[in-house]
Amino acid sequence: MSREAIAAYDDPYKEWYAEEKQYLPTFLSLVGTGKRILDLAGGYAKAPPLLLQGGNSVVLADLSTQSLRDGRATLDSRDVDFVKLNMLLELPFVDGGFDGVWFSEAFEYVPPDQRMQFLRTLRRVVQDGGVVLLSAEGLSKETTFFVYLKNYLYWKLVKRAPVVWGEYIYMLDLPRYKGWHYHALVLSRRIESSFKAAGFEILKSKTGRETEYSLYILRAV
Repeated sequence: MSREAIAAYDDPYKEWYAEEKQYLPTFLSLVGTGKRILDLAGGYAKAPPLLLQGGNSVVLADLSTQSLRDGRATLDSRDVDFVKLNMLLELPFVDGGFDGVWFSEAFEYVPPDQRMQFLRTLRRVVQDGGVVLLSAEGLSKETTFFVYLKNYLYWKLVKRAPVVWGEYIYMLDLPRYKGWHYHALVLSRRIESSFKAAGFEILKSKTGRETEYSLYILRAV
């Protein structure tokens, strides 16, 4: 993990998106104090320093061994447990084990045909009345329907890849990574109906092309 990523510990807001900064106080207020929070797909532990406010305890779960290792090395707290898991296979926690879930910048990696199963599993580990903050990368201004359709047909017909409608595979050219990248398109109207079917109500949301990330605060009902 790069030192640029770890630098978020020096300034907790340094690598946060605007929507995360805006809704973090609301999330913490709704969860309350002295609560148990799951930081799902939490990476190198950017969020726990703030989630721990008010005497909360945090479980950080992520697939990356390196990210978990860096989180342990840089976060000096006895109130954070680190768990390695694949969120698409299981959430190995007791039913209703968490008062809140912070799930940011990762929902776009849940394939469209696995969303309902994933959301129902997420609902299982949140107690009744618990709160979930969920954000997902939306459609960029460049990703028009025509651009997406060409991308889909290329991977489906030319590359013969087992893609399903809604999956988007594109090239990234970043300082720390260069290669193909995957995410699923998160369309507000469809995903909001999935939230409700899985047992959540939407308390707050920010969606649309003017935001880089669509963000929802959900309550388990």
